[in-house]
Amino acid sequence: MTYNFLAISTVAFFSLFATCNSFSPTIPSLSRNTRIFSTQSRMSEKEEPVKPDILQPFLPAADPKYAVRGQIGEGDFVVTRDGAPTQEELTNENIIKIVKGECTDLEVNTLMWKCLGYRFDADSEEWKPDEVFPNWREKHPTPPDFIGMRRMYSKDIDEISLRSTQALARSIPLEFKQSLKTHLKPLGFRGFKYAELTPNKTRRAQTANWLLFYREELFGYTVEELKERREKKKREAEESETENEAEW
Repeated sequence: MTYNFLAISTVAFFSLFATCNSFSPTIPSLSRNTRIFSTQSRMSEKEEPVKPDILQPFLPAADPKYAVRGQIGEGDFVVTRDGAPTQEELTNENIIKIVKGECTDLEVNTLMWKCLGYRFDADSEEWKPDEVFPNWREKHPTPPDFIGMRRMYSKDIDEISLRSTQALARSIPLEFKQSLKTHLKPLGFRGFKYAELTPNKTRRAQTANWLLFYREELFGYTVEELKERREKKKREAEESETENEAEW
């Protein structure tokens, strides 16, 4: 049983993946040349139609220990399981490798887990929610597979990955929805055409967008500091609203 991953409105794509559904090999008949964050363009008569790159199932990810023993950081993508996320792991040059498919699904997940506050315990070979944001920790005491590393999209296998990625996308404030365009377009990333989207590419784009939001807004702060910042912004907004009402 598969369920329709790509049944997402064009508006949702241009607001950078506000939601996502599951993948079906049948692709809806929207413009096959629509890019995620660029304007539409028309294929020339000689240009070959764009087709999605459907990945084969990745069976090693079915091993429960793959998330803690699988190889990471051996290529050009900068990531380790150790400690908190680093500035080197969050550069534009590193994050663009996620959307370009130049790192493994496990490497993407590993960086996401670190940024969310999970910390790897090498002795027990476990990811522990030591510094995870409280609301997220309540729902996800163990780190979810955001990408769907097994690359098998039946509901019984993929639903947890799907729901986790949807929750991740919803957590990005509106002003950061276009972070891929803001930060990665100058490096040459032009987005994906609708016809080439797959669950893997869409989820990589969502995680990369969240990582850019995290870097710009959350990186370097403790949970308590972030709570104080949120309360301060709330007070400032209320004071501004009160002043505007007084003017009337």
